[in-house]
Amino acid sequence: MFFQEAELFQGIAAHIIDEVAGIAVEETRAGGTTLFEAGDFADSLFILVEGSVDITISGPRQISFPVTEPGSVFGWSSLVEPNLYTASARCLKESKVIRLDGARLMRIFENHPAGGLTVMKRLAGIIARRLAN
Repeated sequence: MFFQEAELFQGIAAHIIDEVAGIAVEETRAGGTTLFEAGDFADSLFILVEGSVDITISGPRQISFPVTEPGSVFGWSSLVEPNLYTASARCLKESKVIRLDGARLMRIFENHPAGGLTVMKRLAGIIARRLAN
């Protein structure tokens, strides 16, 4: 299954992965499609399956970076308060993503605290690496 290849979920027990897969929605989006805008309520975490998504952080100095690696996650604001996206995401070309409802994902983590802690630690590492670049 694709989730075990996604960095965020590597090393997570199979039964937890099965629960996560149960809330997953696979979507194919056309190039130019906006997945979310900065300031929107963050209800979904996304995993790139194929394609390319541009993440843009606006401000005094706009920062933009492409997400092109299958298994990469974005939209992590759905897992942390105040649950508002801090960036915008737009498909650069036709892209396939897995969308996970953030609230449902957090309930899975509450039911499996060890797995949830592992995922949140991985998420912190992913965020730190992206901010460093």
